[in-house]
Amino acid sequence: MTAAALILVVAPDADFRRSLEFALETEGFAVEGHPRIETAFGSPRAGTAACAVVDDTAVADWKALAAEMRLFGRPLILLLDRVRAVPDLPLTTALTKPFLGAPLTEAVRRALARAPPT
Repeated sequence: MTAAALILVVAPDADFRRSLEFALETEGFAVEGHPRIETAFGSPRAGTAACAVVDDTAVADWKALAAEMRLFGRPLILLLDRVRAVPDLPLTTALTKPFLGAPLTEAVRRALARAPPT
């Protein structure tokens, strides 16, 4: 049996974070949730994560996020409240809220298809 891909989920709102975790878990992904970007990318399992799903409300500093993403080196699904300009982030897919589970699942699957090996 193949291990499920680990997805880091970052959202300050606990209810929203849990709904994202649930949507991904029901699709067979392993999930690790965090309220802040620093705790997610600093977690012991971050090095084995296949990608990250980050709510834009978790981003306090877009330049710092760009630096974190270059170090993380894996795809990011960025959840946005509205269409907006974001800095050029490597391996990033923007997904506008609100959405149902299917767009998130499809974005994660596409991200995993282009992710470098962990």
